[in-house]
Formats: sequence, C-alpha cells, structure tokens
Amino acid sequence: MLKGPRPMRRAARPDEGPDVTPDQYQSCDGLALAALIAQGQLSVREAVNAAIAGIERLNPQFNAVVAERFAAARDEADRMDRNRPERPGPLWGVPFLLKDVNLFSDVLPTRFASRFFSEARPRGDSSMVRRWRRAGLVILGTTNTPEFAGDFTTEPLAYGPTRNPWCQDLTVGGSSGGAGAAVASGMVPLAHGTDLGGSIRIPAACCGVFGFKPSVGLNPLGPHWEELAGGLDADHVLSRSVRDSAAALDATAGPDPGTRVGRTPPPGGFLAALDRAPSPLRIGVTFEDAMGHRVGEAQADAVERAARLLEMSGHRVEPYRYPPEAQGGPWFDALWTVDLLHLVRERSAELGREPREEELEPMTWALLRLAERLTALDHLRARLAMVEAAQAIGRSMEPLDIVLSPALSEDPPPLGELTFEANGRDLDRWTARGYGFAPFAIPANLAGQPAAACPVMVSERGPPVSVQIAGRPGDDLLVLRLAAELEDATGWLAVTKPAGLG
Repeated sequence: MLKGPRPMRRAARPDEGPDVTPDQYQSCDGLALAALIAQGQLSVREAVNAAIAGIERLNPQFNAVVAERFAAARDEADRMDRNRPERPGPLWGVPFLLKDVNLFSDVLPTRFASRFFSEARPRGDSSMVRRWRRAGLVILGTTNTPEFAGDFTTEPLAYGPTRNPWCQDLTVGGSSGGAGAAVASGMVPLAHGTDLGGSIRIPAACCGVFGFKPSVGLNPLGPHWEELAGGLDADHVLSRSVRDSAAALDATAGPDPGTRVGRTPPPGGFLAALDRAPSPLRIGVTFEDAMGHRVGEAQADAVERAARLLEMSGHRVEPYRYPPEAQGGPWFDALWTVDLLHLVRERSAELGREPREEELEPMTWALLRLAERLTALDHLRARLAMVEAAQAIGRSMEPLDIVLSPALSEDPPPLGELTFEANGRDLDRWTARGYGFAPFAIPANLAGQPAAACPVMVSERGPPVSVQIAGRPGDDLLVLRLAAELEDATGWLAVTKPAGLG
C-alpha cells in the first residue's frame, strides 16, 4: 500500500455494521439501490455501511480497492440522509469507487499506481468527478490499476495483483482491473474506468460485468485534460447492468465549457430512452481480428450465441471483416506514451528531483525511453495514422449499424502471464502478447466509437465470456439499447455470483 490515504481496515466497529445483508446489497444494481433509498426503505448510511462491509470482507481476497475514505463517506452519507432532496436522482446515495488514474478529486489523491506518486496530494475535482458527486454517488475509495494504466493485466508493483472473483488465479485484465473485480464481487454496483485501448472493456470481459466505452468526447476529461492519448481515451464506468451505465452517462455526458472536442447527449438522456428497442439493425459479425487470426472456441461460441439471439430479435446478421488498418501499428504508442512522459516530468518538477530507479516499474522506464526518442513529426504521423485507421473502419461499416465481435481472443490467462516481466522485459514481445489477447478493443479507440463488452455465457473453464458490440461514433444510445436487448436475451443478470466468492 502506498502512503497517503489510510490503509484498508479489516473490520468496522459494531455500530458501523450494515443494516442490510450482503446478499440483499449484492442483489441490487445501482438503480435498484437508489430506488430503495428514494422510497425510504434504506438510508444512504445503510447503503454505504453495506458497501464498506463488503469491501472489508472481500478486498483481502481480491485486492481491488487500494485507498479508502470510509469515515468521510459515512459522514457524507449522514449529511445526505439529513438533507434528502424531494426527488433524488436515479443514482443518488449509491456507493462508488474512482480509478487511481486520469481523473482527480479533492477527497483522494490520484497516484497512478506509482511509487513516484506515493505522496501525491488531492487536486480539485475533475468535471466527471464533480458531476458524479452532484448526482449523489458516494465515493468510498480508489481502485487498483497497473502503473499509469499501461498494461493488459492489473499487477502493479506498488499495490500487488488484483485477483479475479471468478477464479483467483486468473487475471482481471487491465487497466481498470480493480474496478472490474470490485463490481463483479459485489463491493459496489458500478465503478470508474478508463479506456485508451480497451481498459474498460477488457476487465469487464474478464470479470463478467458490463463495460461501455463512450464515443470520444461524450464524457469530459477536463479541466485537467482536454483529451488524453491523442484522443484515444474515453472515461466512464463498469457496472452490473446496462441501465446503470446509461444512468451514469446521464450524470456525466456533455461538454465542458470551452471544450473543442465535446459531444452532446440525446434530448431526454440515455436511461429514459433505453427501454425502446432499436429498429431492425444490420449487424456485421466477425470471429477474426484485423490480422485474420481466429479466436478461441469459447469466444467463437459466445459470438454465435449472441448473433443467433439478435437474429431472433429481428436484426439482420451478416459477415464482417475488420480492415487491416484497424490493427494499429508501431505508431500507436506514440499517441499515449507522451502523456506518460508529461506526467513524470510534471511530478519531477513538483518534487524538485528526478524519479529514482525503484520508484518506477521497468516497463514504465522502457516506455519513457521510447517517448523521449519521439519527435514532433513522429507524433504528427501517429495522429495522421490514427485518422487513416478511423476512416478505414468507418468505410468498412458504411452498410452496417453495428459490428459484433468477441471481446477477447481467449479466456483470461493466469496472473503473471501478460506482464512485462513475463515477456522478457521486451516491449515488442509484451505488445504482441497483450494485443493478441485483446485485439478487438483498439479499433474502437482509433475510430472514437462507442463499444461495449457484454457478458453472455460462462466457459467450460469457469470464467465468463463476453462479446463486443461497436457502433458508429455518436451512436452511443444505439449501442446501449442493443446491449440491453442482449442482456435481456441472455438473462445475464440472473447469473449467480462468481464462484470465487464461495
């Protein structure tokens, strides 16, 4: 545990225990929990107590939460109970967790899972954090992530590995792995995630929860950032249900004042329109990545099942193939490693010294050396290559509304297999292994598309299997509607809790 916020406590005082049972709490998604609060059947304090008890009970197993503000959250809950609005919002009073990267708050420091940031102080709320808090979400702490959110698995040296609630020996994916484990295990109904190259959708797929990456610019990243990673990144949440994701998007979507890259949400919002099923769609289906590599048997079975269910709902299903440009290229890292270099340089200036060798992980040092060699022309060429890829993906989807693909190419591998260390501290080997594991994520980042990881089945090995649905930029509501249709058709919310919980 890094220094800063108090370390996790193992047990609450008797007068701070939950007034709802763990099963009652974990049976609710965020909207159901907020409805109980709005109806007076549950106080915000009781909901927060239940979440804290769950974190204290489960976190020693899964290591999803790395910093907490439990006492302050209880005080906040008491104030909310005393000053309950006449019409609370749809997520008012729901416990929530922030990820330890990208966004900032004035209640917890953002430390990027890095020992170089161990003494970082809280900064003012990012726009999304301010909007979440205004909507009534109660922040309990921060979740685990690889250092600077830069890996396909959540195993940082600063915090240690996060373990998968379905099978503790398997990865939760990255980089929003702590959020995925926290939601899958029932600690909270929804949690913040970031997505630069699949970092919401990969952990959602590994953990059997819903993960939605909005169109770039729909959720604001300001005021500290205008855009991240050259426009690749989009922040949102991982959630138990599609409707929670829509409600969270209603709370945060819309441009900051003065932004150049913002998108406007639909009139009436996402949640209100979610129950209206989409008109019959043309859905392109693929079992191969942009390189022509076919996925594992369980992943192919999941796509076939999803395609069959959607076809039964009246949609037209036809074959699709990603254009070769969708695979990205060596230029991809030039889009995001400069952000890493900026963060480290900014921190060095703040501390008045350079990082010591042991304060950054070996992979971070390798990425910093890569970023330092880049020229302005290299970065421009990377931006132009991203535009070319986005245009190629757009052209490939011209006759289609949606692309249905696997979310991953294989089941979640064991912990330790995807790390930089396991790949000989070689960036090329690490990149090939990681993108081979999750080749379907990056196209949506390159094209700025909305894309969702939707769990549809459990594999014979035990972990869940998800598919990905991606739409054209700006078609966020369409993707959410189709995801809700798939959620209903598969009955995923009726799936029992992960086997790892006993």
